[in-house]
Amino acid sequence: MLKPDEDRLNYSELLKPPVGYVVEFALGTTYSLDLEALVGVPLALGLSEEMDQTMMNDPVYVLEGLRKSAEKFAIFCEGGQIKVPRKNNSLFALMENSVFEISLENGKSFHPKLWLIKYRNEEQGELYRLLVLTRNMTFDRSWDIAIALEGKKVYQQTDKNRPLADFLQFLTEFSTSKDKTEQMDQLISELDYVQFNPVLNQYADFEFCPIGIDGYEEESTGVFDSFHKLIVMSPFISGSTVRELHKKTLTESKHNVPERVLITRKTELHKLTPELMHDFIVYTLKDSVVDGESAISEEDESGEMAQLQDIHAKLYAKSKYNQHVIYVGSANCSRNAFHGNVEFLLQLNYRKRGFQIMNLLDDFFGEDDDNPFERVEDIPEQTAEESDVLEQLQQGIKSLCRSQLHATVTQNDNTYTVEIKIEDFHGNEDIGFTIGPLLSTATAILQQSTIISGLSILELGHFYKIRAEKDGESIERVIKINTNGLPVEREHEIYRSIVKDSYTFLKYIAFLLADDFLMAAMENKDKQNFVLDSWDVQESETPVIYENMLKTAAHSPEKLEDIESMIRMIDDDSIVPPEFNQLYQTFTQAAKKVKR
Repeated sequence: MLKPDEDRLNYSELLKPPVGYVVEFALGTTYSLDLEALVGVPLALGLSEEMDQTMMNDPVYVLEGLRKSAEKFAIFCEGGQIKVPRKNNSLFALMENSVFEISLENGKSFHPKLWLIKYRNEEQGELYRLLVLTRNMTFDRSWDIAIALEGKKVYQQTDKNRPLADFLQFLTEFSTSKDKTEQMDQLISELDYVQFNPVLNQYADFEFCPIGIDGYEEESTGVFDSFHKLIVMSPFISGSTVRELHKKTLTESKHNVPERVLITRKTELHKLTPELMHDFIVYTLKDSVVDGESAISEEDESGEMAQLQDIHAKLYAKSKYNQHVIYVGSANCSRNAFHGNVEFLLQLNYRKRGFQIMNLLDDFFGEDDDNPFERVEDIPEQTAEESDVLEQLQQGIKSLCRSQLHATVTQNDNTYTVEIKIEDFHGNEDIGFTIGPLLSTATAILQQSTIISGLSILELGHFYKIRAEKDGESIERVIKINTNGLPVEREHEIYRSIVKDSYTFLKYIAFLLADDFLMAAMENKDKQNFVLDSWDVQESETPVIYENMLKTAAHSPEKLEDIESMIRMIDDDSIVPPEFNQLYQTFTQAAKKVKR
């Protein structure tokens, strides 16, 4: 059930619609967000393709994924936890209206990780998929867990989904898009009639367990109910929370017999006391696994530095008599997780003849020779902690996100000026901030009123790069600021910056007409030497487009609407050959006759 060497899940496969379905709306949550990782979401949702590097590295394919799905997904993250991309890309601007930051008033964190996706099939109706994750929307290589539930609409109303609906209702308070809020409200109303079913029959029942929103605190989850046997897997811990769980035990451990097991990171062990080390059997990943990637190579072919990999999964597995309960989700075994943060757990009641909760350890550990974990019996010496200054900088950016920030764009001849205003900032005055549009290299010291001039239209947007500095140390993050006055033609310019010549336009058209997007991407990768100086139906690649348009007009005329949308968006005769436009009009008329 939870074997790291066998039960692997592909993030793209979890998101992409089943065969015959299309995505109507997808709602995601994460603590930290990597915009480069987020680029893969529209590929899965809009193109039903994996987050394949061939596609993610080509802006044409990403552009089409965003065109198809940007209005169909929303993702909420912790304010001040958007990672600065390694490379700027104007495509990030097309995701601005899909990203919403949440900064909690109590100073704690927004930490849940889930997706709720609504798919539709014309014949079979709606399908709903809920993904409960322990993973953030980043490229982190650590070990995580994901569980999927699928559901269909039923005639009888149910209260089973009320906690999930209440959690989504909480999110709507932070949506700044009227369209996205309406889509969320529609999804919430439909949950009253959706019946979710676990994929495995051994799950007799389940419960949704949000934490930290009105009406849902840690007591309502049952995590801290009494138990006989317990397994906790958590990358980050608090000694007080581990002790609180220990107090709920109904049995005393026998020598070397696992009754209470804690699996955590080696860097967290200093938070335990010798008594807790005695009360729990403690495991961590072996150093050879944590350092495994860097041991093979310090740098991969793309130039990325190797990353450490440790556990990031959060799991609580408990048994009491013959009842087995498993919790999976975002909540670490820490005080903040259960007393202040917003979190989300899925509770699964597991039932299988002869099953014992400690059997899960066999899944985790595998064979002795291949066991990636090792038992730790003594508290190791504490390693150097992250600088207090870096933590102050992190909190400084979070405080900034809790302030009232807004920006206004004005045009000056051929350039633009953005003015950023900040109100009610009560952060650390010892921290210096610089700010600038994400898609620009221009920056300025952040003040109550900050002006940045000389910007091009492609440098404007709602995303800003913020840099916090103190005592020679600094961190950078991306924050979203509501920006008024953005030029209406900005989106057209983004499209033109990518589809900037006839070759790229025709490549895009070939891609739109393809039956298999990934195959088309691979084929185009091998045809980079194709250049079309002028539109000529005798040119080498043109007959392929002609034939595909002929097939499209006969069998998939709806694809012609995608082409028309692209022509309108580009609106440039130097990019869209007039001869192609005429050919397109001919096929459009033919398609109308086919409909008749």
